[in-house]
Amino acid sequence: MENNKFALDRLSFAGISLPTFKENKTKGFTTFGEDNLYPQKLIDLYNKSPKHNAIVNQKSSYIAGESFEIYADDTLNKAKAFDKLRNINAFEDYESFNTKISQDFELFDGYYIEVIWNKAKTEIAELYHLPFQNVRLGKDCAYYSEDWSNSREAVIEYPLFNPTTRENKQVYAFKMYRAGQGKYPLPSYIGALKYIEIDVEIGNYYLSNIKNGFFAQTVIQMFKGQPTPEEMRIAKRRFKKNYQGAEAEESGGLIIMYNEQNEKPAEITNLQPSDFDKQFQQLNDQVQEEIFVGHRVSTPVIFGIATPGTLGQRNEIIEGYELFQTSYIEPRQKIKDSSFNVVFQYMADAKLKTTNKPPIGQDYILLFEKGILDKNEVRKELGFAIVEEVAMSKKQSDQDVLNLFAECGVSKNDYELCKFEFASASETAILQILNANDGITVGEIAKYVNIDAQKIMDAITQMIDDGLINSDNGKLSTSTKGTRELSKSVDTQIELRYEYGLDAAFTGEPELIDTSRDFCRQLIGLNRYYTRTEIDTISSRVDRDVWKERGGWYTIPDTDVHINHCRHAWNSKLVRKKL
Repeated sequence: MENNKFALDRLSFAGISLPTFKENKTKGFTTFGEDNLYPQKLIDLYNKSPKHNAIVNQKSSYIAGESFEIYADDTLNKAKAFDKLRNINAFEDYESFNTKISQDFELFDGYYIEVIWNKAKTEIAELYHLPFQNVRLGKDCAYYSEDWSNSREAVIEYPLFNPTTRENKQVYAFKMYRAGQGKYPLPSYIGALKYIEIDVEIGNYYLSNIKNGFFAQTVIQMFKGQPTPEEMRIAKRRFKKNYQGAEAEESGGLIIMYNEQNEKPAEITNLQPSDFDKQFQQLNDQVQEEIFVGHRVSTPVIFGIATPGTLGQRNEIIEGYELFQTSYIEPRQKIKDSSFNVVFQYMADAKLKTTNKPPIGQDYILLFEKGILDKNEVRKELGFAIVEEVAMSKKQSDQDVLNLFAECGVSKNDYELCKFEFASASETAILQILNANDGITVGEIAKYVNIDAQKIMDAITQMIDDGLINSDNGKLSTSTKGTRELSKSVDTQIELRYEYGLDAAFTGEPELIDTSRDFCRQLIGLNRYYTRTEIDTISSRVDRDVWKERGGWYTIPDTDVHINHCRHAWNSKLVRKKL
């Protein structure tokens, strides 16, 4: 008979190591890691490590930014770019799309976009985010699968983005440069991965202790003789049920030793050191510090992570954010914007730039009152336009404001609206729009000028018959003859100007009523168009926002509801000088 028999199960963890990239010549793509599931492992760590999760989420939010600015050569291209971003694909706008690629950028240091060209191949019609973990790369192709762990899952092959070939669907692949890297990017926090793993196991350790009721260093010695294998299984099952709970893991964290039978009672020995809790806390602190270093976090509180010994004062938070924004956020945003514009330039003739607002603002009014910042510095920080300082009294009467409006702008009598009444001016306007936006559709032209599409179609049909416009599968462009006719018109520049008139919310009502203010009556009576710059300049000179305030407060009849502007508004108009 053998003595002191016992079973010892050891629990070991398989750590995540640097991935290997190997070309699968049969299937055409390069595997991402030994089992081709390295991105999925990164997602698993992201989901399970609370510290890592909090940092990645906040960094992604910072990189996505508050909003964006569009830079274009003219108003029409800028308007087209905004329209494209509002409908970047059939299901979402740029804000939602940007949130997704920003998270992939932070989690994997790269992202993928599905590019769909229009039928005429003249421009990109839609952009879709592709989950990074679902894409693998080949020599000239990208391969997409919803589940790479399932060999039966369908794999879709896409050509990589190429503006020369312009296949209907392509994949744009972006990755950050890293010395010595292969086909795929490695996350920026790669140096902290082992500590992120430890953070996950720390959580597992606590959870296991709560579920099991015993620490992994506990040994129970039984002196009832050596049981049969079946008796051992029954004893183990009963012990787990009574002392460890129904959901205890098989790895249990408990060692049971069966010894020769004698009169000694069972012995329970705790193998963990007496100061294990202190050692564990030290490990947790070290892990947290190393994760912070890997993520380049110097002020954890801006990620919602409090650390002992810090008060999280307002100035500390602001300074920490400004440092992180300058050293990390803005450089990463610049890279993301630049890479996105590689594709976006084929969607609109414009460039995009991400803009930011601090998560917690300075008390700029206080800084202004103390003389630390001047008025324009405060306006810049709060996101307002810089205004020209002039030596005028801040309080100006309505008549003073009207006098300024009378001195600028242009007479409506010298301009005509682009109403598409099918005169030569309308044809010139259409040619100008087409010349600046090759491949534009009738619906898009109607949207830009806010005119019924059927009327535009009638005019374009006639212009096609006259040889002024080419039509290719619904995509319009200026013909050689049309370009020649356009060049003959030297004073046909379309301008975006504003007139003071009835707000669209009051459509159907008279422009002026008995209770209309003299200010509104006189401003409408000036019969002039203004640029936005002229209106804003007048606002700065009278220290009053005439764009928003207009004629003053208005009370909706038969109610106690008040709005901070009158029935009139600045309405945009596309106009051209009369020939």
